[in-house]
Amino acid sequence: MQSMRPIISRGNTIGASMPEVTPWPTGAGTAAELVRSIDWAATSLGPTDRCPSSLRSVVDMLLACSFPMVALCGPDLVQIYNDSCAALMGRKHPSGMGQPTAQCWPEVWHFNEPIYRQVREGNTLTFENKLLTLERHGFPEDAYFNLCFSPLRDE
Repeated sequence: MQSMRPIISRGNTIGASMPEVTPWPTGAGTAAELVRSIDWAATSLGPTDRCPSSLRSVVDMLLACSFPMVALCGPDLVQIYNDSCAALMGRKHPSGMGQPTAQCWPEVWHFNEPIYRQVREGNTLTFENKLLTLERHGFPEDAYFNLCFSPLRDE
């Protein structure tokens, strides 16, 4: 059920009630709050009012998921991730939200960049127990990941 608020102009109610605008994304949690706080107009994604409904749905879904997930959006692959992913990022969170992935993760760009080219061509790639050397805490550390890269479809 949507809450209603009156349309107000110069202090007077001038018509029927309109549904209250719900801030996007609708999810709870630290990552959702961070997504709502970012000036997306300052990124290559542009203002959220121009965000395709398909991307809004994907972001709402990943924010609600307890499995670490990230959506890489736009030409420079701007990151939008959930709380579980934030826990894996170490010092790269919260600055990684809204940041191009190449800027956030330069130490693994040699691995990621060819994958992103394939995903942009419509392919899905999966890796099990993939060893990556990340700098999440200010020093290189080896970590193993199960990874799935899948395209987000435009409307």
